[in-house]
This record gives sequence, structure tokens and C-alpha cells, in this order.
Amino acid sequence: MALNFAFAVDENTTQSLSDVDDNVIELENDQQDTLNNAPDDVMAAETGNANTQNDIKTIKMGKVTKRYNGYIQYQATFLDANGTPLKNTKVLFEVDDYNDYAPVTDSNGVALLTIPIKNGNHKIAALNPETMAIDSAIIKVFDVITGSKNIKMYYDGGNTYKVRVFGDDGKHVKAGQKVTFAVGKKTFTKKTDKNGYAKLKLTFKPGSYEMGVKYKDYLVTSILQVKQVLKPLTSFKNKKIKSTIKFKVKFLGKNKKNKKIKVKFNKKSYKSKTNKKGIATFNLKTPKKLGTYKVVSSYKKAKITLVYSQYYA
Repeated sequence: MALNFAFAVDENTTQSLSDVDDNVIELENDQQDTLNNAPDDVMAAETGNANTQNDIKTIKMGKVTKRYNGYIQYQATFLDANGTPLKNTKVLFEVDDYNDYAPVTDSNGVALLTIPIKNGNHKIAALNPETMAIDSAIIKVFDVITGSKNIKMYYDGGNTYKVRVFGDDGKHVKAGQKVTFAVGKKTFTKKTDKNGYAKLKLTFKPGSYEMGVKYKDYLVTSILQVKQVLKPLTSFKNKKIKSTIKFKVKFLGKNKKNKKIKVKFNKKSYKSKTNKKGIATFNLKTPKKLGTYKVVSSYKKAKITLVYSQYYA
């Protein structure tokens, strides 16, 4: 399954995730000095010093609108001295006093900043190039979904994939929030419990799967590898033809005893239970005709096939 993720943003937005590298710039000297030399009260978390002489606020600091695997989207609105949205204008941002970006505003004066950033508290400063107003805000970046990881397991191992979901306030969500799990081509909708956890029991047959978990517009991905749980212990090479063949299969997972194993050979089905070592033994009747035959061992959805060739004496 190919998992595709697209941000839901304003259609007029001019910056996307793929443009991140192109947005890193060196500010012009006077603009850089303006940001660097701003007094501490100007760079405080609370907004309020982005006004012009007419007492019109020309920068409206916004919020984190999306989080995605180490990236965030942050938006702010820019106005001219008359309070009119500053359209199609390159504005300036500085993150944590050293990373500079210059996105372009849309028709509503909104500038969308898409940047890679680590979890924690970060300061974002903004400069309106027309009014030279400066404002800033402190944002908290955190993972919306935690617990996502790559998983290796034997088939029917009883494993459960558990994640925890957090809201915009940084606290885990309440019970009843819908979380979508996608494994291969299958999707499952689960609801969070009172502690914000959502769980999916992993019952997939042996194979490798891309696994995704989505809550609202936030997505995390990982890899699920389900290992084969059956191992044939009998080789058919250089065996003389007899009326029956003693065939053994080993169960590799947990709780090896009393597992029901099936074998299909020459259009006949055989059943046996494993012993305490996980070994099931079968007495297979050989076919009367020479030829090549499949020996299919199975445990629930797990199957493994060997080839028996009856061409030797």
C-alpha cells in the first residue's frame, strides 16, 4: 500500500513542503539588524508590539496549523499601514534567532511557513517589510501520535499495535476519537480510550506491510514484518519410494504445544497437533503415479509449500 499525505491548506498558499529548502534565505542587512536588535519586550511570547503609528496591528501571529513527521506549518497574517491584507508579498520569519525564511503571502495576506523542526518550545519572529513592524510568538511542537514503530513478529503472535493521540493543547485526547490504521490495502477505524490510546490487533498473514496511522490530518508510518511461523523438518531429496512418508513440521511461534497444523498432499488432507517442542508429525501416503506433487503445510492463514518429486527408486 502506498500511503499518500497532502496538507489541507488555503488554495492560494504559495509554499509547500517540497519548497522548504528554497525558502531558506539570508536577510538583507537592515532587515536582519531589525530582527536581531529588537528589545526583549518586543520578542516576547505575547503579541502586541506589531503596530504602526496609526495603532493598526500589521502582523497577526497565528498558530501551528499542521504537524507532520518532524515538520510544522505555521501561519501569520500581514497587513499594510491601512489594515489592508498584504497580498503576494515576501515577508520574513526568523525561528529560534538563527533560521530565516521568506514565504509569500496569499490574497488574504496570510503567509504559510513550512519548516522542519524538533519537538519543544520555539520562538518565531516575524517582520513586515512594508511597515517594518516586528512581532513574535512562542510555539510548542510535539508529536500528535506517539508509539509508532517498526514491528517484527511471528504470525499469530498475539501482537497489538498501540499508539497514543494528542490534541492541539498538547494533552492526550479523550475517549471516542477516531483513529485510522492502514495495513497494506486494508484500513481499520478504531476509537481512543479514556487515556488517548488506540489499538489494533495484528492478525496478518506472513509478509511485509507498510503500516500507517492517521488522526485528522496527521499521519505516521512504519513497517510491519510478519514472519513465517512454520518450518518443514523433512527433506524429500534422495528418499526411496515407500508406501508412506513421515513428514514433520515445526511451529516457531510462542505457546508451541497443541497447535493444529494441516498438510495437504496428493489431494488428501492431514491434521496433527504439535508436541511441547512445537513439532507436528504426519504419515503421508505416497501417490501411485510418478510425478511432482505439492506438500502444503498450513496454520490458520500461514502456509508454506514444498515439492515432492516421485521419479526415483
